[in-house]
Amino acid sequence: MVTGFDYLSQDKALQEHWLKRFVAILVDFVIVYLPLWFFFDVVGVKYLLVGSVSGVVLFAYAVVFDLGAGGTPGKLLMHLRSVPLVGRMSAGQAVMRNLSKVFPVFLLLDWVIGMAVDTHDPRQKWTDQVAKTAVIPVVVAKSG
Repeated sequence: MVTGFDYLSQDKALQEHWLKRFVAILVDFVIVYLPLWFFFDVVGVKYLLVGSVSGVVLFAYAVVFDLGAGGTPGKLLMHLRSVPLVGRMSAGQAVMRNLSKVFPVFLLLDWVIGMAVDTHDPRQKWTDQVAKTAVIPVVVAKSG
């Protein structure tokens, strides 16, 4: 059985792809979590509640941006897009592929499970496989 980890250990382009996805989620975490943490800190709400609310907000943010722009600001900044394998991205696909973002631990498990299973596309996390979606690079035209 060939796994995504087997491909990852040998493929520089795949390593770059996953590094870009990691940076993209960090950017999105900063965009969503920092303002909420600051707001809840000012209001005096416990951090456990902040983490739960922030996860739900990150999930909703990712679904809305996947449907409206083809990816979150973090993905777009890293020149990546969320796409369905066939047709247009449906709301169900956007919900399924982003469900693990509710809790960061779930997202990590989603990535690990996606890489551990026998896959035809090692760029997919597990929920991408279930939703029949992928994150692909966007070719950027160079000026000059």
